[in-house]
Amino acid sequence: MSDISEQKLEENRSGYELTESFHRMTDVLKCKWTIAIVNGLNAGQNRPSVLQRELPGLTSKVLTDRLKKLESFGLVERQAFAEVPPRVEYTLTAQGQELVVILGSLTTFITRWE
Repeated sequence: MSDISEQKLEENRSGYELTESFHRMTDVLKCKWTIAIVNGLNAGQNRPSVLQRELPGLTSKVLTDRLKKLESFGLVERQAFAEVPPRVEYTLTAQGQELVVILGSLTTFITRWE
């Protein structure tokens, strides 16, 4: 195969991988609660019960599902404490902190756009 053909194949593969990455990120962000949960974690609300109180309308099932999804994507870290009653806390990972910066830019854009 020529160098040009190999380069074209690599470009197509990279385009496909980038598209897949966009789809995964869209999967994370498409829930209306994701951004609110990330913002809440960034504000220091790291326990599910506190997040749920701060976000009226958010059900415990949706909160649990979103936190699991965010954890599976490496944006949130879960820490369970061996206490009675059991205590669980969530914190943003370095990638989650990067997302906060991006969301801040998006908020600025939306504010100017409106």
